[in-house]
Amino acid sequence: MKKIAMKRYGILANPAGHSLSPAMHNAAFKSLHMQAQYEVFEIAEEDLGKFIKSARNQGIEGLSVSLPFKEKVVQYLDKVDKNAARIGAVNTIVNREGFLHGFNTDYIAATKALFLDQKAVDVDKKMLAVVIGAGGAARAICYGLMKLGMDVIVANRTRQKADAIAIEFAEIFRKSAIHSSGINSIPKGDILINTASIWTKEPSIRIDSLPYFCKPEFVREFRLVMDICYRPLETPLIRAAKRMGIEYVTGDKMLLYQALDQFEIWTGRKAPVEVMREALENGLKQN
Repeated sequence: MKKIAMKRYGILANPAGHSLSPAMHNAAFKSLHMQAQYEVFEIAEEDLGKFIKSARNQGIEGLSVSLPFKEKVVQYLDKVDKNAARIGAVNTIVNREGFLHGFNTDYIAATKALFLDQKAVDVDKKMLAVVIGAGGAARAICYGLMKLGMDVIVANRTRQKADAIAIEFAEIFRKSAIHSSGINSIPKGDILINTASIWTKEPSIRIDSLPYFCKPEFVREFRLVMDICYRPLETPLIRAAKRMGIEYVTGDKMLLYQALDQFEIWTGRKAPVEVMREALENGLKQN
């Protein structure tokens, strides 16, 4: 009997060692008795092109793409899904016999995390969302919210990057508005979402060094708060929301939803939701 070749998938990120994507996807492969494995690919930014060429030729079936490659990887792909192209960032790659196709599951995952599991806050097109950060995740979340018809303010330490997102998305969406802001003059709104990688890069940040968007006097003005970071799960922003009794969404929710869609794009099979959720929860308990 001919042995079935093991299919390879993995996460492309730097850093990547903290990721719980391997736990989720490997649990899913095992539960469905699939000959597949999910690996970790942590590479230097200058090696991205070389790695993608290798992945294309060595039969890596699919990749999850995370910080800092979501925007940079687009130039190396053969085709990009319409939504991913508009967002300008890819978090999912499928290798079809050497032809690399990029997708973005972040924008749907973010809106599901915000509204599907929440009981206190329903989708309201009149709500104003404030998104912190200007990377690939921020672009996806702004896009997802604006597809729902919501107005958005994107704020970033480098104001020019926030301006660029506002200009691009204003041309795409006509029924909702997007504005930009510097990090120290953020307007108040209804939903506050942090996409910046500050907790990943500075896990031991001192309380007196916390950015303004974590301050109680700012956070208390919002109805719903989300932080896409899941390590730590309770970030300083989530902690501030909890203390004030504000509805909040932790980063594991978006991580799960984007992974479920990735799995189905890669395999064409229904993702085992509870298996992947349990693997994620077990991984978080090990922190």
